[in-house]
Amino acid sequence: MDQNTLDRIHEVQIEMLKAFHAYCKEHNIRYTIICGTLLGAIRHKGFIPWDDDIDVGVVREDYEKLLELLQKEPIEGCFLQEYSTDEHYYQPYAKLVKDGTVFIESYRKNCKAKSGLFIDIFPFDSIKKPGLSGTKARRVIARILTFGIWSKEGCHMERKGNRKLLNALGTVVGLLPKKWLINMQRKLVMRQRDDWEYLASMFSSNYDSDRLYFKKTDFDSLIEIGFENIVVNAPENWEQNLKRLYKNYMELPPENKRNSGHDVYKISI
Repeated sequence: MDQNTLDRIHEVQIEMLKAFHAYCKEHNIRYTIICGTLLGAIRHKGFIPWDDDIDVGVVREDYEKLLELLQKEPIEGCFLQEYSTDEHYYQPYAKLVKDGTVFIESYRKNCKAKSGLFIDIFPFDSIKKPGLSGTKARRVIARILTFGIWSKEGCHMERKGNRKLLNALGTVVGLLPKKWLINMQRKLVMRQRDDWEYLASMFSSNYDSDRLYFKKTDFDSLIEIGFENIVVNAPENWEQNLKRLYKNYMELPPENKRNSGHDVYKISI
């Protein structure tokens, strides 16, 4: 992707994130930037220069509230994409998508779902403790169900070696009805237990629950930090979070690793 295109992507996504932050503030939605977006805010004061998306996390209770609100009162110039708003959607988390844009990755070039520049909105669900085998099993099964939905919707990611098994499992699971797969996903991950102190994403593709997690109380003490020319929400203990995910988070990766990880098939802004 050329630099001019990446710069334009960043301009549009900043507008979207600014509007999303204001919307969440108005409606008392607890969210935080996560993963590479949080890393970029701290290390680069904004986007990681080669990144092309935005990730936010929302505690499940507020996530469900947010989806309901966005269907009734959309953010101007954007639409909510999730199972109930796009019959061909394929991910177990929502996206806020910019109207009039196209952003299609190669693995989903045959999928009929809508596309566009987006913010990924990940729900964070209750877990007893980070790293427990039961939590890991929940996440693995949830992802296999996701691969089944991918298979139904024509999404295909090339994998090598033992990871080819994931494609095979997705093909088999994809024989089941999509509505059943979605219901099973929700039953598996939506466990709100008052005596469980932690929250984790069951659907993140890159980070397991022993690394990408928060204490429930973290969402009660969010702070605003700078991101490019706007402010966004972040966890007060952001340094602990980044050390878990990236260890020496201020160290730049080798030049050959400086890419977004998205193999873009088609883009229009």
